[in-house]
Amino acid sequence: MDQHYRAAWDALTAPGAPFAWSVTDVRGVPTRTYDAAPPNMALLWAGSAAHGDADYLIYQDERMSYAEAHVQVDAIASHLAAIGVGHGDRVALAMRNYPEWVLGYWATLKLGAAVVGLNAWWTGPEMEFGLADSSPRALLCDAERLERVAPYLEALRSDGPMHVVGIRLGPEAELPDDSVRWEDAVAGAAGLPVTPMADIGPEDDLCIFYTS
Repeated sequence: MDQHYRAAWDALTAPGAPFAWSVTDVRGVPTRTYDAAPPNMALLWAGSAAHGDADYLIYQDERMSYAEAHVQVDAIASHLAAIGVGHGDRVALAMRNYPEWVLGYWATLKLGAAVVGLNAWWTGPEMEFGLADSSPRALLCDAERLERVAPYLEALRSDGPMHVVGIRLGPEAELPDDSVRWEDAVAGAAGLPVTPMADIGPEDDLCIFYTS
C-alpha cells in the first residue's frame, strides 16, 4: 500500500503537476511552497470573478452570485480605505454566520489588512479584551455583538479610532458615533474610486485570529 501512496505522491508533486512544490525562503526560513498556488489569498478571490453569475453564497432564502459578491466586496473595501484602513492594519469581524462575514473577510484581504476574527460566543468583556488586544481600525459586527460591545466603545477608542460597520441591524437600531450600516456603506461606496488590490507578499501576516 505504501508503494501506491508513494506513486500517487510522486505523480501529484512532480514538476509541472498540480501540487508541485519548491523550497523557498520565507523570512529566512526554508519553507515548502506550492509552485502553482496564488501568492496570497486576495489573488485567490480575484480569480473567482470568472464564475460570474454562478451561486457563491446561499443563506436561508438569499442567494448571491460571484458577480454580486465582488460588487459588495469592492464597495466595502473602498469604504474601509476611505476611513483609513490600509496595508498592515487590522479589521475585526464579529457576527454569527452571515454572508457579510465572508464578504468582509475578502474586502479586508484586498486592502492588505489583517482579519481579526472574534468569537461570536464571546461576552461583552471578552470582546473588549479581544478588541483592546488587537486594536483594529474597523469593526464589522451584527446587532447582537454590537449590543455587547457598545458599553466599551468609548474606552476602546481612547487609544485610537475604531470605525464600526453594523450588519443586519433593525430599522430602529441606534448606531454609536463613527458608525455606518453595511447597506449604507455599500451604497455610499458608489461614488468612491475602486480600491486597487494591495501589493501583498506571501510573507505578509494576513490573518490574526483571536478566538477561543
